[in-house]
Amino acid sequence: MSDTTETNRALLTQAFAKLEHGDPSAFLPLFDESITWRVMGTSNWSKEVSGLANVERDLMGPLFAKFTGPYLNIPELVLADGDHVVVLAKGHADTVDGKVYANDYCFVFKLAGGKIVEVREYLDTKLADAVLG
Repeated sequence: MSDTTETNRALLTQAFAKLEHGDPSAFLPLFDESITWRVMGTSNWSKEVSGLANVERDLMGPLFAKFTGPYLNIPELVLADGDHVVVLAKGHADTVDGKVYANDYCFVFKLAGGKIVEVREYLDTKLADAVLG
């Protein structure tokens, strides 16, 4: 394994270790200013957003506005190969509508210089539409 592979695996493992408990503090500093985030599929939530400010405004803002408390994302598997890290995870949050949002995810992260420059997020989009609107 290359140093890059192990460094990138460690960065994402540490970030998800905190996110597992609802703490995004180790995750947010990993986002590069030029990040592109793609939510795959054909749901209301499926989109491609580029630039950190746009990701925060157009993706994270509307999503977290749906939750009443912390958003948990529990990693099940972290695979790394060079600049790419794949994380299988289970998300959980309570919504402002009194529903439980529990989805399965596969995140494919691309890193450059220790920063996340690209995310491809795969999830149950039908569930996202049903619970989050």
